[in-house]
Amino acid sequence: MKACITTFRSQKAGNSESEYEDAAWPAHSCEQNLPLRIAAADGASDAVFSGLWAEMLVRSWGRGRLNAPDFSRRVGRLGRAWRRTIRDRQLPWYVEEKARAGSYAAFIGLALSHTPGSSSGSWSAVACGDCCFFQLRESALITAFPVSQTSDFSSTPPLLTSDSARQVEGAAVLTATGSWEENDSLYLMTDALACWFLASCETGVIPWRLLTEVTLTQEPPFEQWLAKLRGRREIRNDDCTLLNVTFE
Repeated sequence: MKACITTFRSQKAGNSESEYEDAAWPAHSCEQNLPLRIAAADGASDAVFSGLWAEMLVRSWGRGRLNAPDFSRRVGRLGRAWRRTIRDRQLPWYVEEKARAGSYAAFIGLALSHTPGSSSGSWSAVACGDCCFFQLRESALITAFPVSQTSDFSSTPPLLTSDSARQVEGAAVLTATGSWEENDSLYLMTDALACWFLASCETGVIPWRLLTEVTLTQEPPFEQWLAKLRGRREIRNDDCTLLNVTFE
């Protein structure tokens, strides 16, 4: 059985593409056989090289190097790799000072498996912070993880850090499991988009109808659709990343 993964990304309005600090795995739309792993991360804007840290997290998850049973230990090892990556760069003194404190990112990782001989399977998720996973079935939202209401969003969410000493103090890493069916639609979103999604649900709007147009028909294109939301102040001006999974 195959999964169709559609990936969308956009930097903050007014920023250049090089200033995008989110990350997604896979980075581009594709079809993949099951089992598979997908992820999204949101680098903290007040940390240095947070886009690099977000990219390292999603890539490591996608390649099976981050796993739920020893997740924190593996994040610590990845943090040491982040330090090695930036160690030999020529940096201004004030950037070096911030780099000593490490970098930070919110993260959501989803692993999907297929039950042989059926058109269904199971999923498991690991999250830290306010990147979110949503599962839709028969036009109903049946899973929202790890945030399920807009009041749970915060300006200081828990984050994964590249500083292994701080990581030991314990980021709030959460896990969840469930099952999927052939006609389900799965979404991963970074925080601004996830907050818009839940706010729409809470006000009686059905946001997945809009998302279906954006992800399946791509009319309007993601950038145009997002610009309209920002123009109407329905979504915070932030980097936005969206992954949609459907099954064949």
